[in-house]
Amino acid sequence: MQKLNPNFQLTQEHIEHYQRTGFVVLKQFFSEEMIEFLRARVNDEFETPTDHYQKGFDKLRYDLCNGDETIFELIGDESFRDIMLSLCQEDLFYTQGVGFSLKQSKPGAVNKGFTWHIESQSFGFNRAEDNGTTLWAPLHKIDSKKQRGGMCYVPRDIISGEFMYDFIDPAVFRCMDEHIKSGGIDFDDYVSLRDDPLNSGGIARLLEYFSVEDDYELGDVILFDKYVLHRSAPLEEGPLEARDAFSLRFIAADSRYDQKRAEMIEIPRDYYGYEGPTKFHLEVCDVDNELITESAYFDADRDKRFLKASEGFYSALKVKQSKAA
Repeated sequence: MQKLNPNFQLTQEHIEHYQRTGFVVLKQFFSEEMIEFLRARVNDEFETPTDHYQKGFDKLRYDLCNGDETIFELIGDESFRDIMLSLCQEDLFYTQGVGFSLKQSKPGAVNKGFTWHIESQSFGFNRAEDNGTTLWAPLHKIDSKKQRGGMCYVPRDIISGEFMYDFIDPAVFRCMDEHIKSGGIDFDDYVSLRDDPLNSGGIARLLEYFSVEDDYELGDVILFDKYVLHRSAPLEEGPLEARDAFSLRFIAADSRYDQKRAEMIEIPRDYYGYEGPTKFHLEVCDVDNELITESAYFDADRDKRFLKASEGFYSALKVKQSKAA
């Protein structure tokens, strides 16, 4: 099966845009066959959300296509590798696939996707300073001026989400933990702790003001790093009943396990007694500061998950960029 569109060409403008803003839309990146494959797999494996922070979606699934040979073939494709490494300019390691289904948003309904956020779940197990990136592929056409249903994102060179990983997320979980130990915390107060730092007051107005929302044809994707603040654009009234999407998560190949950060994710789940969508962040490593790529978790397919540059790849890329400048 042909996975990439053979007509796609990476440009210097793509690279510069990703390096500057933290995201780039790649038009007609996947082939029609690949989109059909992902659509079928997503529909087969979707589940009903259990976690409060996924209930904005009708269906979702973490660890989607786990061990799937088609995904590994994509990662092993030389063109795919060169595109990803040219954009990110560091070796990468594939961790998991995630699928989301967003239904039409009715008045008063909760199915509006995610509010402004970082990827606390998907990048909550490596250190705050270790990079990560997501390749997001919508499996239905998205028109940002009509029915919407895509995403809004803020360029990293205007507002970066680093402060959320470095300070806000750890502070929120510490605050909650201390409340629990001293008597408890109301669920609504917990939700405010999680949501308000990005979704109220001046910061929310700034994010909305500087946000970008793009159109997507089938085959279009967006690559965005872990520091890009983003939210769902609700699927409004129109012919499409639901919008599906598939994400591939990658971490920097030198990422190390942050056990404390991984365990923090479980604090509200343990306290309020609900099941999270995945235990990956707890199962992936056993020892704090372990090199994640060396974890026994990946013994069965470690080599299939790497995107590694050949010798001289990055130096040649820098020469090419300097000439273009």
